[in-house]
Amino acid sequence: MRRILQITIVVVLTVVFVALFLWNANLRDVWQIMKSANPLWLAVGMFVNWMALAFRTLRWRIVLNPDDPPPFYATYFANTVGYMLSTILPIRAADVARPALLARRTSLRFSGALGTVLIERLLDLFMILTLFIYFAVVHWNDWSHDPIAAKWFFIVKGGAIASVAAMAALSFLIFGIYFFRARIRRLHEYLGRFIPKRFREPWMFFFDTFTESFGIVKHHRAFAKILLCTIGVWACLTSQFWFTAIALGQTLPFDASILVTGVTTVGLAIPTPGGIGGFHKACQLVLTNFYHFDIDTSVATAILFHIVGTLPVIVTGLILVALEGLRWRDVKSAVEPDQKAESRKQK
Repeated sequence: MRRILQITIVVVLTVVFVALFLWNANLRDVWQIMKSANPLWLAVGMFVNWMALAFRTLRWRIVLNPDDPPPFYATYFANTVGYMLSTILPIRAADVARPALLARRTSLRFSGALGTVLIERLLDLFMILTLFIYFAVVHWNDWSHDPIAAKWFFIVKGGAIASVAAMAALSFLIFGIYFFRARIRRLHEYLGRFIPKRFREPWMFFFDTFTESFGIVKHHRAFAKILLCTIGVWACLTSQFWFTAIALGQTLPFDASILVTGVTTVGLAIPTPGGIGGFHKACQLVLTNFYHFDIDTSVATAILFHIVGTLPVIVTGLILVALEGLRWRDVKSAVEPDQKAESRKQK
């Protein structure tokens, strides 16, 4: 019954958001707009999206072990297949699948690799919040003369203020873990008493590897590389929308990509397969209310932007799965790691 309920919720959400997205759109005109897109610029956008995977792989290798990073191919395989799963499934599978797939191909433990994923998430969160705050501050008064845009930008301003508060809270937490690790560890150990006994050792191992990952700050050169890779990741993820707009002959300021990327990231949080519906409606809201796109152009742009942002990951992931002969049950066990296999590794 729970599985049926989950599937029903996913289907309903997908249908509702797709309907909202396509409301009042003329699909024939949308198709004509999409056909008019310049394929060269779309290809550039896809290549930039693929480069984000390369930057993520380089960064993860350094975070995992700055002195002796795991092999590039094994890390790239785990990264790409993990993000492919997150792209096609209505769950954020990459956070679990990536360390599980990497642990199967290297000597790294699943729990340890999972701790580094959280470090990566923190880096990405800080970067996207920083970009969002930057956009809000730079354009704080730009839409005051436009009643509709001003109403929506009021929400953006509120989001920027909340982002500042979130960054302050996260910085305080990181400061506490870095300088008061023993006390935080005791608290973590206390909380571990409320979970099943067989999970307690991985629970503590996850905490230890997560906190040990903060030691990367002391490796100045490695930490600088991590920051550069993070900048590279988000330069790619934001610029891919700009290339999509150019392909459609739309003239937009480059930092419009920051707003679109930030808002569509929220849309991706809606549990639909591949973000279908939520991603598109979020993109459409920005384009119609801030940049005065008509409905048909906004629909065509959102669809092409989604294709540019997902097709390289899906195609590359499927190619790697085919080359490695990865079976569906192997993929499933990556999303829901086998605890027995993890226990054997611990022994």
